[in-house]
Amino acid sequence: MMKSIIRFSMKNGVALFLVVFLMVAGGIYALKEINIEKYPSVDIPYLTVVIPYPGASPEQSMKEIGEPVERELLNLDGVENVYTDGVANAVYATLEFDMSVDMNEAEQTVRASVDKIQLPELAEDPLYYPSGPEPDPTIFSMGIYAEEGQENVQQYVEEEIIPRIEVIEGVSEVVVGGTDDPTVSIRLFPDELKEKGITLDDIKTAISANNLTIPTGDISVGDEVLPVRVSKELKSIEDVENIPLFMQQVAAPNATPELKSVRLSEVAEITYDTENTSNITRINGEPGVSFGIIAEGGANTVEIVEQARKEIESIKLPEGYEAEILRDQSIEIEDSVYSMLREALLGALMAVIVTLLFLRNIRSTIIAVISIPLSILSSLMLMNALGYTLNIMTLAGIAVAVGRVVDDSIVVIENVFRRVRTSKDRDEKLIEEATREVASAITSSTITTVAVFLPMAFVPGIVGGFFKPLAWTIVISLLISLVVAITVVPLMSKTFLLNMKPKEYKENGIQKGYRKSLQWVLKHRFVTLTIALVLLIGSVVFIAPGLGTTFLPQEKSSNYDVGITMPKGTSPELTNEAASTVEDILLTSDEVELVNTNVNGENENASISFVVKESVEDVDRFAEDLRDQFEKIPNVASISLTGVGGLIGGAENQYALVVNGANSEDIKTASEQIVTRLQEVEGMADVTSSIEGEEPEIEMELDVNKLADHGLMPAMIGQSLRSLINGDVITTMTMEDKMTDVVLGLKMDEVASLEDLGNQEINNVIGIPVAINEIGELKQVNNPTAVSHLNTNEYVMISGLITDQNTGDVTARVDEAISNLDLPDSVSYYEQGTSEIMADGFKNLGLAIIVSIFLVYLIMVISFGEGKAPFVILFAIPFSIIGSLIGLFIMQEPIGMPAMIGLLMLNGIVVTNAIVLIDKVKKNEKVGMKKHQALIEAGVVRIRPILMTAIATVGALIPMAISSNAGIVSKSLAVVVIGGLSTSTILTLFIVPVLYSLFNREKKDKTIKDEEEQQLKVM
Repeated sequence: MMKSIIRFSMKNGVALFLVVFLMVAGGIYALKEINIEKYPSVDIPYLTVVIPYPGASPEQSMKEIGEPVERELLNLDGVENVYTDGVANAVYATLEFDMSVDMNEAEQTVRASVDKIQLPELAEDPLYYPSGPEPDPTIFSMGIYAEEGQENVQQYVEEEIIPRIEVIEGVSEVVVGGTDDPTVSIRLFPDELKEKGITLDDIKTAISANNLTIPTGDISVGDEVLPVRVSKELKSIEDVENIPLFMQQVAAPNATPELKSVRLSEVAEITYDTENTSNITRINGEPGVSFGIIAEGGANTVEIVEQARKEIESIKLPEGYEAEILRDQSIEIEDSVYSMLREALLGALMAVIVTLLFLRNIRSTIIAVISIPLSILSSLMLMNALGYTLNIMTLAGIAVAVGRVVDDSIVVIENVFRRVRTSKDRDEKLIEEATREVASAITSSTITTVAVFLPMAFVPGIVGGFFKPLAWTIVISLLISLVVAITVVPLMSKTFLLNMKPKEYKENGIQKGYRKSLQWVLKHRFVTLTIALVLLIGSVVFIAPGLGTTFLPQEKSSNYDVGITMPKGTSPELTNEAASTVEDILLTSDEVELVNTNVNGENENASISFVVKESVEDVDRFAEDLRDQFEKIPNVASISLTGVGGLIGGAENQYALVVNGANSEDIKTASEQIVTRLQEVEGMADVTSSIEGEEPEIEMELDVNKLADHGLMPAMIGQSLRSLINGDVITTMTMEDKMTDVVLGLKMDEVASLEDLGNQEINNVIGIPVAINEIGELKQVNNPTAVSHLNTNEYVMISGLITDQNTGDVTARVDEAISNLDLPDSVSYYEQGTSEIMADGFKNLGLAIIVSIFLVYLIMVISFGEGKAPFVILFAIPFSIIGSLIGLFIMQEPIGMPAMIGLLMLNGIVVTNAIVLIDKVKKNEKVGMKKHQALIEAGVVRIRPILMTAIATVGALIPMAISSNAGIVSKSLAVVVIGGLSTSTILTLFIVPVLYSLFNREKKDKTIKDEEEQQLKVM
């Protein structure tokens, strides 16, 4: 079959060049069309359901909503864990799915399941938030502020900017911060209500009766039938203020009650303003409005941001308005993508230079390196067709493949070049024969390398999802390079090389030196093996332990987020004050370029994002200095500082520990012990627990008998109290040409005590006012801030941030610290986050390496038709570890996932070189050479293509290894391959022949043996 393919390509040159043209054109078109994003679009198997439940306590939220929801969700297929948190006013349920589940379908299933649950009447509609690869999915955000009122800025952003951005293709959602629609707020004076005997229900009825349209029927007028409609609409604040309220007044004990009316403005404060003033947005310290774009999965991030920028630039901001770009991920994406693309191009150039230096012939070099653009462009065409994007992983695959795709062509062109140059009779048959001579070797080596990377494409889990594009990119590139090597290279050799001047073959200096060295090695086989084993064991024992371990290298981040959590019950003013303190620290730091603050006073938290200037060299040190300053801020529950970015939602430096058990008090005790100990571990920061203590609340204890006596039910009390305190939307009216909510509630500024609240009156079932303190007791109690369940059982989540690059070392210290604690017997714990993902990632990738080695051996057995030679070749694989560890030590890189992938890649390259060598040995033996002579002659002939492919691969990866802009995968991967390939190539040239001679002993009599030994001495 191989012979037919080679011959077909030689006979159909025009057709082949047309195919090449189509591949190049298709690749260029794909490069223009392929979407660009930072990370591959991967389904993160988490979905969070939020069900607002206004006014509910954490226990009430969990009991009435959380428990029914978690029971329903645990029954769904593919659900592995359900984390449920009941907090004040809401329930959060986070589902963890199996990675095989399609998250779009899963979300629809979850929605249908939640819809079946009978939620309490006061519960609001559920919200659904799928998790993405980034902690902050915003790809572009901007802040706008002005000296004039923020309402005008908000109106401008909502009317002029947002509508233009929402229609951009690929935009999933536009999130707006610092805006709150104004409402007509009616806040009742409690003393006036009591004095005049008016209740909340009376006022609700009066407002509704003054804002309605009632069709009353039709009436005949002359020859026409006309509809009759009674209409009264509220159109201004004055209309609301003038709403009449009627009450009965008795002048004397036996006198007839008189009807008296008062205006609503006499018993209430009526305003048209933003109701919630505790949510604040500031840009560089100035109040403003921010908006952010969230892209659809797999969308072209760079193109979306570019279009958004054009739209915004086309809008002329009003005078006095200032705009600041808060976050632009397209810049980071372009930097990552284009720097990786640059490293790939530099790598390709290095491969060309190496090939030229070895062949010393421009024509041969052009033919050899033609596989680089063909393979890469064809790969891009196929990747685009398969729906992959141009991201940091696919580009890492291209950069890694650049040095490898030229190998097959180098082996072919080197053999053709050598045969043509030493032959006087030249024709296309000679080229065909020279190509066939190495075709089986390069086919076996390429397929074995494909077998090395293919298992990685099927690695399960989140990590596997991210690394799949890298694996497929390399696999596709290698297969195309093989096709190019046995079709395009022979055809171009026929065109360019047949007219070369013949030159007598002579061994060069490298070949002569190698011949002598190999002769010595074959005479001292056990000494050679001993030296190699000592180097291997020494590197593993003395170098590996000092490198440290990590999951993924932490990227240098210029965008940071500060999270502030205040003690429960903290006023919005104090929350804002704490945020302002952090804001001032950042604004006065020369290293900070931009600060965006968002305060959520209602929930006692704030988030502040800031950008570090590019001129700052040691960003990690600056972050540590900030942490030290933040720790000194008083009255704060916790402050966290995290870099924005990371491959798997920031999980590469997040630590999480689940503590559970049968006894709530034991869980709490154990959690407190663990948190205290982890705060002392070096390399850990921002250690917090999901138990945040207790929150002071006012609880209404109802008297069942008094409720019955006064004609009231608990639901009526709850609804009325909620309306009094929080306010209810009772109707809508038109204000400034917009439909506006009318909110009715009590003016809480005048309720100074529980007694004041208890004196408020609500109507019973027959409309008689009843004071709240007549049917129960209001008292202050302390309740937990949250009730947390994991699969219906109580648990506590302990989380922290790993600040050390060697995350494995930190987690080891954490494990040791926890193991030394005397925890209650009923408590158990297990790790999540980095530790769990790192363990699963290493386990799965280790399994992939084992499977790849098995597949490599299987393919080689099929190729060689025996088991001994492939077994010898496999023995060369471990020796690549020597250079890999030395390379990591020199570059001070820890052992992580990229290093593991580098080792995986080395398996393929080492095996490739060994196959090229052993294939020639087998051919020599077939023509009658003795074993030792076959080994020496094969080594001398094959040393040049082996060195060329190895040095070309090393040269292609050097730009990546020394680049400061290399991606999170590429640098340590490149270091591992360069170091491992440097030592393994040298060792392969000697270890493989030694092992082959040991495993393939010839049975011969003493005379033949003596003759062979004499021959070796002469050589």
